[in-house]
Amino acid sequence: MIRDRDALLTIAQRIAEVENRVCQLNDRVRRLNNEGSDTSQAQEALQIVSCNLSNLYIQQSALRRSAWASRWAKSG
Repeated sequence: MIRDRDALLTIAQRIAEVENRVCQLNDRVRRLNNEGSDTSQAQEALQIVSCNLSNLYIQQSALRRSAWASRWAKSG
């Protein structure tokens, strides 16, 4: 159970870091757009980081289900 908790904590920390990066990239895209600059590279980076964030959410969900199933099996 501690291993599950540690894994969930690690994923949560990574999610927080990536969410912060998404915010930074969104700000950069807006700034570049306001300046009339090319935003294509920043938008591409934003898409990649957003995809990574989605994958982290999926991993977190899978870990939660696994932890729940493990607890359920032990109690039954």
